[in-house]
Formats: sequence, C-alpha cells, structure tokens
Amino acid sequence: MREISLSAEERKDLVRLGKQIKEVKGAIRIRVILALDAGYTVTETAKLFLLDEDTITNWKKKYQKRQFFSDWLEECYAGYDGKLTGKQIEEIEGFVKKHTITDCREIVAFIKEQFGKEYTITGVTKLLHRLDFVYKQVVAIPGKLNEEKQAEFLRDYIAMKENKRENEVILFGDGVHPTHNMHKTKAWVKRGEGKQIKTNTGRGRLNINGALDPETLGVTVHFSETINALETIKLFGKLQEQYKGKRIKLIVDNARYYKNKDVTAYLKRPGCMIELIFLPSYSPNLNFIERLWKFMKKYIIGVKYREKFKEFESDVVQFFENISQYEDKLRPFIGTKLHLVKVTV
Repeated sequence: MREISLSAEERKDLVRLGKQIKEVKGAIRIRVILALDAGYTVTETAKLFLLDEDTITNWKKKYQKRQFFSDWLEECYAGYDGKLTGKQIEEIEGFVKKHTITDCREIVAFIKEQFGKEYTITGVTKLLHRLDFVYKQVVAIPGKLNEEKQAEFLRDYIAMKENKRENEVILFGDGVHPTHNMHKTKAWVKRGEGKQIKTNTGRGRLNINGALDPETLGVTVHFSETINALETIKLFGKLQEQYKGKRIKLIVDNARYYKNKDVTAYLKRPGCMIELIFLPSYSPNLNFIERLWKFMKKYIIGVKYREKFKEFESDVVQFFENISQYEDKLRPFIGTKLHLVKVTV
C-alpha cells in the first residue's frame, strides 16, 4: 500500500512545481511526496534523500493536511510563485462576485494578468470552493423589472385576499403556447452512459388562455387557433358560467388583448361580473398561473415523445380535464405565497 495516493491532476501539478521551484528544500519536499506516491516506503524514501524518517513522516502529514500547495511549501519557500496574498484573494472574490463567470479559465487569466501568477483550473476551482462559491444555474430576471411596483402590488393583493367577500373569487389569468416537442431535463442514468429521447420539429403548438384559482386549484382553460381579443372574451364567458353569481377579480399581465376596445366594452356590459386587475410590467413571478404552466411543461409534456400532434394535444387536454388527480403534486408546486424578486445585478 502506498504511503500517499495522488490524483493524476495532483501529480501533474507537483511535477510542474518541482521544475519551477528554485528553493532546494522545497524541491526536495516535492520529490519526497512523489516518491511516496510512487510506492516507496518512508524508510526507503529517507535513505533515498539522505533524511531521517521523522522528517519524511512530518512532511507527509503536513502535505495531507494542506489546503493548497502554498500552505505546505511556505515554510521552506516563501517566494512560491502560486501563493496569493490575502488582499489578492479578496480581489479575486470581488471579481467573481461582480462578473458572471462560466469558465474557470477566465479567473486563471485574471490571476495571471493582475498578479503575474500561474494557476491551473484545478487550483482555481479549489480556491473558489474555499471562498464558498458553487457552480449552479443562473437566475434569469426581466431586465425592466420594477421592484417598488412589485412590492406595491403584493401589498394590494394581500389586502384584497384579507377583504375578499363570500361572493368574490380572485383568479390569475394568462395565455400559454406549448410546442409539440419534449423538454430537455436531467434524469438518473448509469455513470458513463447516456439516455436518448426522440424529438419532434416543435413547429406545432397549442394556444391556451386560462385562469387559475390558487386557493382551490380550480382551472378554466380555453383552447383556440390563436389568442386575441375575441378568444379572450370567450374565456370570460366560460368564467362567468363557471362562477355564476360571483364577482370575479381576474389578475392578468399587460398583454394587448386584455386592453382591446372590444374586451373593454365586454367588461362594461350590464351583468358582467369580471374586473381586470393588471400586474406590474415584467412580473411573471407574481402570477400563480405561471406555476401551473411550468408544472404542465415539466410533468405532462415533459420528456415524453409523441409522434403525432394529436397525441400531444390529447395529453394536454386530458391533464386539464382531470386536473384534480394531480392535486397532491400540484398543491406544493403552486404554493400559497407570491415572492418578490430582489435585483442584485
């Protein structure tokens, strides 16, 4: 059994450092670790480098406890080219926070340009982990999002819920256009293997205008060739039929068809029980029905291949006709609270 077991990348870095380092003691330390990794015992390594066994053992323990090569070498080689000062590390941390870094090579180049030091991708990755960075999906937010208007709407919505009368319902409306295709996602597969899923052209799509009651998970949808003022009025007719005798407060985005003159005239007709309440611009995070569309795309359309458009359409229609069957999974997905987006860029 070897005294030390190095990864291929670690071994490569040590060999590189062994060639660069000028301080004799540091070079010997590196060769000692490489010898232990090569299968030499502590006793054999001590004889090979004319050192005592305690020294070899001490160097080995310090190497195993190190965070960076610089930690391990600094006693014997303060001028090690890869060692960064605390101030330099702070600058690197600030650089990563300020910019959207997708490739560690950008940080390698930054370190070389700013501090004249050579770092490997592995070394930079370890440094980022030490600084508590993780590699994860970025969050896309609307560029024109207005935080103040969103906060104002949320306050109004909470008040609306608290003061809702028995003959009122609060619904969230929106249109969606799912395409006839699967949606790429992550899945569990055996290491070293892949999983293939057939795709379609994605040219065919459905046009769905709908409304969701986030309290009861009641859903009303209207399928059409397109979504326009006329089709929106048809959805309103369905809503009034479903919630007969109740006042409907329908929260929607700022799509043009909601503000069309024909829609406005319909809402002013005697007996119309629908009142439109508009979300702030660029606020999909404040629309509960967006979560329903996301659920549909993930769990219904998902990764299933459907050769014919009719199969795709049938599955989506069946979902809405039998939506109560999904309540256990849908309720935690939809949730009960709206969340503000805090802009940090």
